[in-house]
Amino acid sequence: MILSQNINTRNIPEGQIPEVYKGLKQNEYLKARLQKTESALSSANQLINEQDRVISVSKTLLNAKDEAMGTMLEISKQDKIAAEERENQLKIDISYLKTEIDLVKKESEIKQRKRFWNGLKIGGVSVVILGAAGLILFNN
Repeated sequence: MILSQNINTRNIPEGQIPEVYKGLKQNEYLKARLQKTESALSSANQLINEQDRVISVSKTLLNAKDEAMGTMLEISKQDKIAAEERENQLKIDISYLKTEIDLVKKESEIKQRKRFWNGLKIGGVSVVILGAAGLILFNN
């Protein structure tokens, strides 16, 4: 009866009714399978979309990381250049100070020589005066 209500069975011969019924049952089964397949495909599509979003976020993070590392590399290069400049400046300062030390030593040696010769002159004059005084005393 249900079959006759859903389908006009008056045009179907009696022998084919079980085949039609079997086909309808198979159709219902295939519809259920199709719905399950569509549901699975929809879930898979949602999963793929979510994975695409995760990949996009990962790419963004990797790009940001690369940019940060590039910035750090540039800063490191600039720090290295600045350190080399400071090192060169310190070398120049050390060289200047060594030159100053050498000049002070030479000036000190020159002053010591002058003092020596001045002392020698004063001593020589003193000896001459004492010698002359001694001669004068002995001669008198």
